Amino acid sequence: MKFEKKLKIQLACGILWICLGVLACVTAFSGKVPSGYPLTYCAGTGGGLIAIGFIHIIKSIHLLKNKSLRKKEEIRIYDERNIFIQKQIYSLHSLFSLVLLYLATLWAALRRPELLIPFLLLMLADVALLFLAAIYCNIRNSCE
Repeated sequence: MKFEKKLKIQLACGILWICLGVLACVTAFSGKVPSGYPLTYCAGTGGGLIAIGFIHIIKSIHLLKNKSLRKKEEIRIYDERNIFIQKQIYSLHSLFSLVLLYLATLWAALRRPELLIPFLLLMLADVALLFLAAIYCNIRNSCE
């Protein structure tokens, strides 16, 4: 896959992140989410997705317009050392995140059993996000 096509996919993903973030914020502030932790979780997630979306869009547009920066970025991304380090960091981050999430879920279930179902749903969402992130990283770093 050509680097320009990947930048266009990243641009589309940025728009998707913004849409999902707006949806999360609208859901949080529409009154359908109870106040407290669920409200702040939805609003914080929405704000984070909006910020990530804008960063992806700005970076993609900037690289699509500037050919010399695009070439430098392409070299940086496809450098084998960087790819190796990136994969190691992703695997360590995933391991620590999942261990902490499972420990928090176990603790919450022992303290308040009614929180078990929401935390299990959050764990499933986290695993799904990790899966999507792995797919995105494989698409981004695949060399043809």
